[in-house]
Amino acid sequence: MSRHRSVSCPRRRLARIVAAISRARGGLAPAADSGHPRTNRALGGNGPAAVALAVALFAGAACDTQTPLERLQAQLESYPEYSVVLQDMDEDLFGYSHQYQVVVGAPQAGSDELVYREALLDWQQVDSGTYERYRPFLGMVVLSKSPGGNVDQDAHPPGYQQVGDERYGQWRQDSSGRSFWEFYGQYALLSHIIGGFGRPIYRDDWNGYQQSRQRGQTYYGPSTAGGGRTYGTSGATTRQSNPDFFRRQQARQAAQSRSFGQRVSSRMAGGMRSFGK
Repeated sequence: MSRHRSVSCPRRRLARIVAAISRARGGLAPAADSGHPRTNRALGGNGPAAVALAVALFAGAACDTQTPLERLQAQLESYPEYSVVLQDMDEDLFGYSHQYQVVVGAPQAGSDELVYREALLDWQQVDSGTYERYRPFLGMVVLSKSPGGNVDQDAHPPGYQQVGDERYGQWRQDSSGRSFWEFYGQYALLSHIIGGFGRPIYRDDWNGYQQSRQRGQTYYGPSTAGGGRTYGTSGATTRQSNPDFFRRQQARQAAQSRSFGQRVSSRMAGGMRSFGK
C-alpha cells in the first residue's frame, strides 16, 4: 500500500521536520516516529551554517505536492554547486521512502573557493512510481549542479561530474601507464564524501561514462571481474557501502517466502480436510 503525499500538513510529518532541525542544532536523538536510524550532519560542525542548511532543506516539506527531489532542486538553487546522492531507500507496509545525502558548495566571503557542507537528510516519503524509477540507482548521484550552473537530473556514479574539470584535479599516469584522475588536495575530502571511491577513476571509465551519456544511457561504472556493475543498486561498491539495505531486502524476501509457504500449507490442509469428508 502506497503512502500518498498530502497537502494537509499532517502532524506526524511536521514532527519529523522539527526533529531533523533539532538534530542539526547538535542533538542526535532519533525522530519520534522513526523505524530507521536517522541522522543529520553537516561538514564543518553543527554551527549556524549547518542549521541554516537543514532548515532550508526541510522548509515546506510537509505541505506541498512536489517530489522530494523536485523540492530539493528548488531549495538548492542558490548554491553554485551541489550533489544529491540516493543514500538509502526502503519499502514496507506503509509505503516507500528515500533518504538523500546532500553535498553543497557554498561561497566564502572574500574568496573564490567553495566550502563544502554535507547533510544526510531524514527519510522522505515517495510514491510507488518515483520509487520504481529510482530503484536501480542506490548510491548514485540523482541530482547535481556543476559550477557552470548546469543542473543534471540523470543518475551517474558519485564524483564523475567533477572528473575532467581542471578546477578539481588533473589526469595522471600510474606505474603501468594507465591514465587516472587525481583530485587536488582541497577536493580530496569532497571526493571521499561524495563517493568514497575504492579505486581511481581511470580515463577508460571516464570515456565509458561520456559515451553512455551521449547514447542517453545510465553509466554504472566499469564492469567488475564477473561482468557485473560497480555502482547502482546491484553494484559491488553499493553492497559494500550500504549493507543495511541488502539485509532489509533479504529479511523482506524471507518473510514473503514464509508467508507464501504458510498460505500454501493452509490451502493444502483445507483441501485434505475437504477430501476426507
